Amino acid sequence: MTHAQTPAERVAVLPWCLKGGTESAVKTARETITTLFEKTKHEVLSPAAVQVAWETDLKLAPIPTELKDDEDFPAMPSAKDLLALGKKLHVDWVCAGRAKWHTKSVWVSLGPKTKADCTVDCMIIDVKKEEVALDAKNVKADSTRVEKGLETAGALLVSMGFTALSGGPKTPHQQRAARQAIGLAFEPWLKTTQAASKKIGD
Repeated sequence: MTHAQTPAERVAVLPWCLKGGTESAVKTARETITTLFEKTKHEVLSPAAVQVAWETDLKLAPIPTELKDDEDFPAMPSAKDLLALGKKLHVDWVCAGRAKWHTKSVWVSLGPKTKADCTVDCMIIDVKKEEVALDAKNVKADSTRVEKGLETAGALLVSMGFTALSGGPKTPHQQRAARQAIGLAFEPWLKTTQAASKKIGD
């Protein structure tokens, strides 16, 4: 006897605002967000569809996707506007966030050593419950450390080469810092949703 598969819950990810990262690091950050949702069996809407609903249907200000080092972050979108977006798109979850990198090279006995950190703010809205499911602020990770508290996110990100450092001196450190910071920010929500998905129905 087979059971009908439960349809995947749908997620609208408002384009994150990113600052201070190399082109590859920015790409990795965006891939990390998508991976965390897809690995937990969520369907991620196309960024174009989300952007159209936000700017055209709801008539809200465009979210800058990348900022220069001397530009200030705009305010995070409000929970009320994110809920309106979720209802407009008929999704289960809405995610918004931003991340910034700080990279420096320090001289040690063997030459320059690169270090990068990434700081993340992230909000996830439960559209059905009309609640803020996650409100993570100033979640910071360092590329030279293995951050604790990444049990769920770390397991999901293994396929992205979570522990690998390769490429140029700056980019791999930024990539690692971003994966860890985004993973840490998502961790409380991932633990809750993963636990819920394992429950047996009434």
